Amino acid sequence: MHSVARYSLVFLVACAGAAGADSLPDRRAVSVNGRGEVMATPDRAKLAMSVEVIKPDLRAAQTEVNRIVRDYLASAKTLGAKDEDISTAGLSIRAEYDYSGKNGRKFLGYHVTRGLQVQVRDLDKIGDFLLRATDAGINNVSDPQLESSKAEDYQRQALAKAAIDARAKAQVLADTLNVKLGAIHTLNANVDNDQPQPPRPMLMMKMAASAPDADGNSQMGFSAGQLQYSASVSAEFDLLAP
Repeated sequence: MHSVARYSLVFLVACAGAAGADSLPDRRAVSVNGRGEVMATPDRAKLAMSVEVIKPDLRAAQTEVNRIVRDYLASAKTLGAKDEDISTAGLSIRAEYDYSGKNGRKFLGYHVTRGLQVQVRDLDKIGDFLLRATDAGINNVSDPQLESSKAEDYQRQALAKAAIDARAKAQVLADTLNVKLGAIHTLNANVDNDQPQPPRPMLMMKMAASAPDADGNSQMGFSAGQLQYSASVSAEFDLLAP
């Protein structure tokens, strides 16, 4: 008795579900992708550099490396660098050997490396930071990594442009098909990078062509270029009968 009643209830619910599904109108929708880009001028940069010394005596190698670092830090601070803009935590020490001889390896000395990172907040002085690094004895300098202090704002602007682009594409399709564009049904957004790949700045020595008292940017021919912030969205809009 109880078993029959239970099966009857399941059958009625199943029938009701089937009837409800048949009564639902077919949903029409259009899926589009949108993309937005914003160009911005960088206003700061990160400099990554290091000093490497090889000497037979470890203490002598460390002493020379530390002296070069101290000299450069003192010079960088005269350009406006603050303690929080400078990192000198990187340190590497290893023994160097020459294995090309027939009598086994030959000890060449201790290879001591100290890495530095400097945040430059005034791009007008970036050439001075680089020139003073080489003057102090820094012998390994990477390309400046250009950044913007308004990165989050530019990312949001790119995202807004991507959404506008997606809706405009959907509207074109709706108009072409002679239907009305309804509400947005789904939306997926993606900011391409937390920080865009910065342009490679132009750094070219012009020491001979520049006046002796020219600033570092003029002497090095520094050109920052622009940053590009990108975002994309995928969206699905309802299509309504006219």
